[in-house]
Formats: sequence, structure tokens, C-alpha cells
Amino acid sequence: MVTTLNLRDHLGRLLTNVTPGTSNATDQLGRAVVTGDLDFVGRDLISTLWAVSTAYALGDYVDLSTGELLVCVAAGTSHATTEPTAPAYGATVVDATATWRRVF
Repeated sequence: MVTTLNLRDHLGRLLTNVTPGTSNATDQLGRAVVTGDLDFVGRDLISTLWAVSTAYALGDYVDLSTGELLVCVAAGTSHATTEPTAPAYGATVVDATATWRRVF
């Protein structure tokens, strides 16, 4: 399942999502946000759920099952069995060899 990553579209306008954590977001014109759409600085508007034993690159975004959004600040591979516990907003957490910063 894909979820909306950012709160603004490619022109910096706010996105609308009446059911946060789902892929039901729309832009200011009511168009659905889909995989491949980028925000106003070129980042994906879609993130993926965190996965076990997955290689992540610097700048990758993931959603935790508890709803927090993390960005990879040190590339590496996620833990083989356990999702990381979300740190405080702006703080980092080490996940096996990857390091994440909470952004939402």
C-alpha cells in the first residue's frame, strides 16, 4: 500500500487527505496523488511501508506501521525482524545498519 509522503504538491500547494495514512490524497484541483508524482523540490509524494532486511539509500522515506514518517540519513539495511521504534520528531534511530530521522 502506498501512502502520501508530503503535505504539499509540486507547486508547494497543500495536499488534502481526509483519511491520513492512505493513498486518498488529492491536490488543489482534486486530482489523485499517484506513484511517480513529485513535490515542488523533486521528492516523491509517495512513500512505502518499512520492510525487514531491505537495503535503503540516503534520502529514502518509509512509513512505520504506527504512522510515523522516517527519512534515511545513513544508507544501510533494515533489521531482519523488528521495525524500529519511532524517535521523537527530528531525532534519529539506528535500524541495523541504516539510520533514520523522524520527519512526521
